[in-house]
Amino acid sequence: PGAMQANEFDSSDEEPIQDDQTPFQISWLALSSVYCSQFLGVCSLPGCRFKDVRRNLQKDIEELKGYGTQDIFVLCTRGELSKYRVPNLLNSYQQHGIIVHHHPIPDGDTPDIANCCTILEELRGCLENNRKTLIHSCMSFASII
Repeated sequence: PGAMQANEFDSSDEEPIQDDQTPFQISWLALSSVYCSQFLGVCSLPGCRFKDVRRNLQKDIEELKGYGTQDIFVLCTRGELSKYRVPNLLNSYQQHGIIVHHHPIPDGDTPDIANCCTILEELRGCLENNRKTLIHSCMSFASII
């Protein structure tokens, strides 16, 4: 059997799917109602590859850096990061100089009061120090705000 011709059908099970080329969306929430002059960024999961979503992690992180992002609060569990095909997201952030605040809360759950207070205290510290801060979980809360 000879080499496959360029026009022959390739029977691989998975065809490459094009990455989403749209800009990474961040909703910036004004915090003036809680007497803070800063804005808090809320976004979906960078690099997510699930169902019909095909984000490019490297491109998304470069965009986050372009916004001046310094701190990111990640509320996803490590299992969820694997499910959405970004198992190395936390390391990727750190490699790009972004400080990670990882507080895993399983999708659909709520943190207990102690964890909630810890998250809020860390968040307050970032904002009081004028750090460009984002928060995300696995679901896109940017779409519900």
